[in-house]
Amino acid sequence: MTAPGVTTAPRTPDVERGRYSAPPFQDMAEGSNASSRSAGDGSDGSPVDDDGAKGRSWTVHLPDIPLMKLAGAALFGLGILTLLFIVYLFAFTPLSASRNQQRLAQTVSGQPLKVYKLVAGSVPPEGEPVGILTIPSINVRQVFVEGTSASDLMNGPGLMPGTVVPGGPGNSVVAARSLTFGAPFGQLGELRPGYRIRIVDGAGTFNYRVTRSLRVTAGQHDVVAPTADNRLTLVTSSGGIAPDGRLVVVAKLLGTPVAVNGTQASLPSSELGLSGDPAAGGLAVLWSLATLLVLIGAGWAAWRWRRPGLVYVFAAPIVVACGLLACESLARALPATL
Repeated sequence: MTAPGVTTAPRTPDVERGRYSAPPFQDMAEGSNASSRSAGDGSDGSPVDDDGAKGRSWTVHLPDIPLMKLAGAALFGLGILTLLFIVYLFAFTPLSASRNQQRLAQTVSGQPLKVYKLVAGSVPPEGEPVGILTIPSINVRQVFVEGTSASDLMNGPGLMPGTVVPGGPGNSVVAARSLTFGAPFGQLGELRPGYRIRIVDGAGTFNYRVTRSLRVTAGQHDVVAPTADNRLTLVTSSGGIAPDGRLVVVAKLLGTPVAVNGTQASLPSSELGLSGDPAAGGLAVLWSLATLLVLIGAGWAAWRWRRPGLVYVFAAPIVVACGLLACESLARALPATL
């Protein structure tokens, strides 16, 4: 029941509490309506529900992720990796090869009896020194090792497995790089018929005279095949940074060959100097991704903590280490005679 002269207001939804309530007096309802209009009853553009009451507006706050900065960090990382790889190939690898040559020379001079037992039939293990190759006309004097894989030719020239030791009867094949790791055979194309080559190994000292130079396309194995004459075959890649074949110099042994240990056999493609380490490609990808992730993480941390100097000081050594490992793996994946 209602008292005479008193009117009741309709039940309005109480949005804030989620239930219905009815103001007991008209003046209270009018005051409530006035306050609702002053706060926003739809006339000022605020949302209103179906019953005419003001509805609650919801705002979704997304995290302010600096996507452009992350993309910029990734591109910056790719540029850093590319620049680091170029510097690594043409500045760092010559230093590495020079250091390896010094180590091999000390091994040769310090342990001659252990290294030079070729006449007795003992061939050094892969990667160990076999002898010294000297080509005066192009200023080459290198300790050459057993093996022609990508890892072996990082140390210097290598004697191709399955071919005879220089000084022995048959075809002795020595391969080396043309652009990287000191490029021992970078000037191999300048050799002309009549130029002399000297090799000192456990079987003695042997002199060769250049007879011809030629280029062979990839897949032709004629230059490493057994031969009836006694020769030295020098092999490197041709075609610059993208090898399209082999540059070959053939030299004839002057004098009588000696009986040394060595058999001539077919070789796997990884020992022909035109391919790299097959497992190194995957490692190069993994280390490159690790470098990019560290760079992106460092960029995010610098933006998040507002202290870029401190972040970059801690991140720089990790980036350099991962980048160098990526460069080394990629260099191993390239053709062994590049």
